[in-house]
Amino acid sequence: MFKNCVSVNIKNGIHTRIAAMIVHKASLIKEKFNINLYIRKMSSNEPIAISMLALVSLKIQENELVELSCFEDTKNGERAVLELSNYITIELSDKNSAFSNIDAIIQENVIANEQILENLPVGVVVVDSNSNITYMNHYALKYINKDINDVLGFPIQDIVPNSELPLVMKTRSKEIGKIYHIKNNIIISNSSPIISNNNLLGSVSVFQDMSELIGLKELNEKFKKILETSHDLICFVDEHRKISYINPAYKTSFHITEKDIIGKDLMEISPNGCRMKVFNSKKPMEDMLVSKNDVNIMCTVEPIFIDNYFKGVISISKTVDQIKDIAKKLEQSEEELSYYKSELIRHTKLSGSFDNIIGSSSSLKDTLITAAKASNSTSTVLIRGESGTGKELIAKAIHTNSSRKNKPFVRVNCAAIPENLLESELFGYEKGAFTGAFKSKPGKLNIADTGTLFLDEIGDMPRSMQAKLLRVIQEREFESVGGLTTQKVDIRIIAATNRNLEEMIEKREFREDLYYRLNVISIFLPPLRKRKEDINLLVEHFIKNISKKLNKPIKTIDKNCLYYLTNYQWPGNIRELENVIERAINMCDSDIISSKDLPIYISNIEPQTDSITIDENNPILKLEDYEKKVLELAMKKYKSFNKVGKVLGITHRTVALKCKKYNIELDK
Repeated sequence: MFKNCVSVNIKNGIHTRIAAMIVHKASLIKEKFNINLYIRKMSSNEPIAISMLALVSLKIQENELVELSCFEDTKNGERAVLELSNYITIELSDKNSAFSNIDAIIQENVIANEQILENLPVGVVVVDSNSNITYMNHYALKYINKDINDVLGFPIQDIVPNSELPLVMKTRSKEIGKIYHIKNNIIISNSSPIISNNNLLGSVSVFQDMSELIGLKELNEKFKKILETSHDLICFVDEHRKISYINPAYKTSFHITEKDIIGKDLMEISPNGCRMKVFNSKKPMEDMLVSKNDVNIMCTVEPIFIDNYFKGVISISKTVDQIKDIAKKLEQSEEELSYYKSELIRHTKLSGSFDNIIGSSSSLKDTLITAAKASNSTSTVLIRGESGTGKELIAKAIHTNSSRKNKPFVRVNCAAIPENLLESELFGYEKGAFTGAFKSKPGKLNIADTGTLFLDEIGDMPRSMQAKLLRVIQEREFESVGGLTTQKVDIRIIAATNRNLEEMIEKREFREDLYYRLNVISIFLPPLRKRKEDINLLVEHFIKNISKKLNKPIKTIDKNCLYYLTNYQWPGNIRELENVIERAINMCDSDIISSKDLPIYISNIEPQTDSITIDENNPILKLEDYEKKVLELAMKKYKSFNKVGKVLGITHRTVALKCKKYNIELDK
């Protein structure tokens, strides 16, 4: 390569007329030496082939230094460069003065045209016959975020890879209304070849961002967001088989950049792929499993037609890993949905409010006060009580009144699930973890994440599982059956049992460390026989709800029935009472439940009364006899000197002394 720097000693620099003379001289030199000549401003990065478009766009000023060059490092190359150098520095300087008036007129027109082009609200790009950029106006430079010196002399494909200008020169035909992407923006472009006397000088493109067109800006922004945020891999191929757009997901999945692919022929990128087949056949292909750059994808390719004109193809793909992930999440969602459906049916009977828990006994009120305080905490709760006392109802109320009320409430009955299935039920399992595990399944811990896990009958949990549960409580993490990764979980645990855990610890049937982890807040539910004053309220509640469910109007229950119900010991507690009332409603032939509607094991109890009757026909007893009877009844009912004293309006010491007097023992 031979170079030579010269000073342009021409008044007003290289304007249109001078440029024409230099181009003519360069053409003669090329015919003489078969050498192509180039020119570069000292502030530019690349030399440009000498042409009218190049010289005018460079705006070379008077006395400015320029570099003339050729790529041939030969004697003829040196002669060609020096001959053009002498022409510019000597011959043109001498000839210039005679045309000063004409030059002034031409220069005014050039300046006017330049200002018009610079201020147009559209982009203008001009390339020479070698596809090198010779001009870009302010709009175009701003659009690609570059300076004029960063683009002059560079091939248009290096700056705008999917430009139509090289094709326009090749076909010598216009491209009108071409839509393509530059830097994730959608533009519309008109391109045309520049021809003079049948000689191809270059080509010009005028383009505009579609978002700037009235009525299309909002649509364009929405379309851009869809493409950019989509997890699908999207690629556009234009009607000339050039790749015109790929979205961010496409670039990320295949670890490529726009420079690697935009503007390239599909034949070069993927000659045997689905896009090429659709491009040739103009027929869609759906759900094709292919491998590309070691990435397995499921793709759908569609041809694009606008007004019956073929405009290219679009491919939309998902990686196989992404499809597997979606399928796994779908399976988990289906599992959760199935669980919640069954739980919804079961929990329609349950109330989520402490106010709706039936009973007014002091023992129940003490329990509810403790439960209400527990609902304001995140600590683990252990609910103790006999079977049928309503432990799950209390657990649900604690959850519903806590900060996690809008999160899942998941119940696991530790006694109802076989030991060999309990681990997979709690922790879930991975596909292939054991025989029959044809797909992964989330556990109750996954479903209860951010919510509450209710472990009913915790005393029946196998000892082998107790250690794993202890880790969940302490670390809030676990592994699924067959899983290799540790999963974090945010749950609150409420446990319940009807067993004596302290005795189980002594027998080494229950872990002591787990007991202390669970027994942070203890709630004891009294059995129904200890709160008989609540039986009337519970009976009214059950009659109202069950008669409505059975569509059988029952008004009330007779007094004798209440005597029987009150004197029965209720080993099955509230659940047994509910079942007895449901049976009585079914057996009842009127609108009032009578003793004949009760089970025989309840109705054969001799009714007792807490009242003392005085028959006028019988002799009146001594006052001490009545006092003794009153104390006997009161002690039998309240079983406490203090409570009896409050009821009778005397001190507990007086009650104790009178009981001693009448040999009334405290019934514990």
